[in-house]
Amino acid sequence: MAEVRKMALSGFIETAVELNIDPDRIFQEFELNSNYLTNIDNDEMMEFELADKLIRSLAKMSGKHYCGMLMGIRQDIRFLGIIGYLMQQSNNVFDALMALSKHLSIHSPTPVKIENYGKLSSINYINILPFNRQSYTNEVAMAQAMVVMKAICGNQFKPEAVHFNHSRMSDITQYKKTFRAPIYFEQVRTELIYDSALNEQAILRADPLLKEILIKQIEQIQTEEITDLRSQIEILIRRSLQSQRYQINHIAKNLSMHPRTLQRKLKEMGISYSEVIENIRKEVATERLENSNITIMQLSDYLGYKDNTAFTRAFKKWFKVTPIEWRKRGK
Repeated sequence: MAEVRKMALSGFIETAVELNIDPDRIFQEFELNSNYLTNIDNDEMMEFELADKLIRSLAKMSGKHYCGMLMGIRQDIRFLGIIGYLMQQSNNVFDALMALSKHLSIHSPTPVKIENYGKLSSINYINILPFNRQSYTNEVAMAQAMVVMKAICGNQFKPEAVHFNHSRMSDITQYKKTFRAPIYFEQVRTELIYDSALNEQAILRADPLLKEILIKQIEQIQTEEITDLRSQIEILIRRSLQSQRYQINHIAKNLSMHPRTLQRKLKEMGISYSEVIENIRKEVATERLENSNITIMQLSDYLGYKDNTAFTRAFKKWFKVTPIEWRKRGK
């Protein structure tokens, strides 16, 4: 399941109270304890879809469809955990934003890209939810982008514009009050646009030694997560071989990811989905040939090849011998 840090919802209870909604009503709706979002551990995670549902419920009860934006803007950069600390130790604003883009995956399933359009740049938020369910989390993300930019540029920061790919849900006044910039809905991207000159702005009090320590800690976390994700993918594919439901859309669905997100994560590991499939087929083929009496026809069908010839051709490409020759050598 796609997960996000609980800290991404810090301020949820305070926002509910501000809107005259008892947060316990929302927690009860989803069978959660009343302290679900209190005393949160630094790296405590929750399902991304649950986070969206909690915000949607608050919007429905309060009638304030901008409530996600209200919650996001009251946060501080600590909601990013170790990534936020790393950003504050970067040389300049651009380096800090690139650190966010590079490492956000340890805390959130939603990628962020830093785009340069010349005189203008943007923080582009890529939502993994179906398009018709992106609105609330889009608005949380753009409010959080404001928080991030104020933390690294100074409280005087003002964006040039804010774009949302969803339709407007509330009166524009609240959005202008929050962002102090032109707001546009139904755009191609959800992004916060700022003056590119800010990219060169130095970050005061940055500590290069602390930066190196934080990078090493993050790289260790990412290594552990990559190993775990690849193991999950391989287990799911092995389980699905016989049913022939190992296509990337099926595996991604089991991991609560969009297929493009899964492809991107595999690319970060230096491997493609087709290569993962091929490696598993190689392993399973040799395991079965060495340790069972399965026929070549049965094995070909089990591995998802259209016929014996296709399987034999692939096997010969891998090992320079046919499956029959391999089995004879083993015996």
